[in-house]
Amino acid sequence: MEIWYPQQILAERGVRITEAERETILANMPPPDPDGHIYADGVFEGGGIRGIAFLGALRCCADLGLRWRKLAGTSAGAITAAFMAANFSIDELEQTLGTLDYRGLFLGKKTSPLIFNGDPSNDLQYPWLMVLSLAIARQNGQYSLDLFQTWLAQQLSAGRINTFGDVKKIGGGKDLKVVVSDVTRGQMLVLPDDLSLPYNSEERTLLEQLALNQPDNFSVAEAVKLSLSIPLFFEPGQLGSSAIVDGGVLSNFPLWIYDVKPPGMGRKTPRWFTFGFRFVDATLNRKYNIKGPLSLMSATIRTMAVARDRYHLREADSNRVIEIDVSEANVSTTDFSLSPQKKLQLYLLGYKYTKEFFLSPEFSWPAHLISRGFSPENLSYDNDKIAMG
Repeated sequence: MEIWYPQQILAERGVRITEAERETILANMPPPDPDGHIYADGVFEGGGIRGIAFLGALRCCADLGLRWRKLAGTSAGAITAAFMAANFSIDELEQTLGTLDYRGLFLGKKTSPLIFNGDPSNDLQYPWLMVLSLAIARQNGQYSLDLFQTWLAQQLSAGRINTFGDVKKIGGGKDLKVVVSDVTRGQMLVLPDDLSLPYNSEERTLLEQLALNQPDNFSVAEAVKLSLSIPLFFEPGQLGSSAIVDGGVLSNFPLWIYDVKPPGMGRKTPRWFTFGFRFVDATLNRKYNIKGPLSLMSATIRTMAVARDRYHLREADSNRVIEIDVSEANVSTTDFSLSPQKKLQLYLLGYKYTKEFFLSPEFSWPAHLISRGFSPENLSYDNDKIAMG
């Protein structure tokens, strides 16, 4: 097994939050519950293998004593959200995801021996080559995610989480949502909420159809697999007769998913933060040189996953969006052969930028409420019920 001592590295490099910094940050948090706990909701952006940076971000949050309630994510962010919903500790997350053989798990099963490609980390830059290879092989994706789904189901079941209903039953008041894209019907789906009768089909077994009719019975591992299905790179998933691909095609950063409107008469103010974790990568901000239909296709595919969410990010969201700048790591979404050094670099960047976010002068609970249209002077908490964050 790969050697992985991230906490030791944090201490050696002097990155870890000090006790004085911790006290400063906690003073800007909402008041704890009667048991002294501070909660938050978390939304995680898709980003492929760069999701390892979330481990560093979550270690920083754990050092502050934060506990998580509602969780959501797209693609790689859905993996993180699912593990957190299953009550994995940060120590367990670091060991499980930090030492994982990503290449074997994600690239271990090609859909056809006729598919020939070079370095998978560069595949998304040349989509026309993928299209040509897939046309020859008569497949809709280069790699199968079956190995990943089996592995994830085994991991989550160790935490007694198999279905979305299990999250609610034994997750300590948690909730989980996963974003996918239905390219057959041309719509975004939030699972399990949007599962319904239209996704039944003769190809589904009776038990599978019952799960679709009762969304809480739907498999978390299958939902995450669907959200990870990068078009052309992975074969699409299926819901009934619909082809399902990466949720990032329509919303790679669903920060909106747990938002509530400002309260009217009798409505409660949010009880805690909703933090969004997203990546900043300067290498993705370059202009595309459009010279013909092939370069146009490449630019279109690269734009799909980021443009919509960038448009909807408001300046007011700055005090709840933790931006992790991974530019210096120079890691692509599909670089599944990541070295231990690159993994550690992503981890440290996740911790560093999360710490800087919490220590910024703009960060505070009252400022967060004001930016979302709530009045901090009229707080009304109900500790017996879970309010939306």
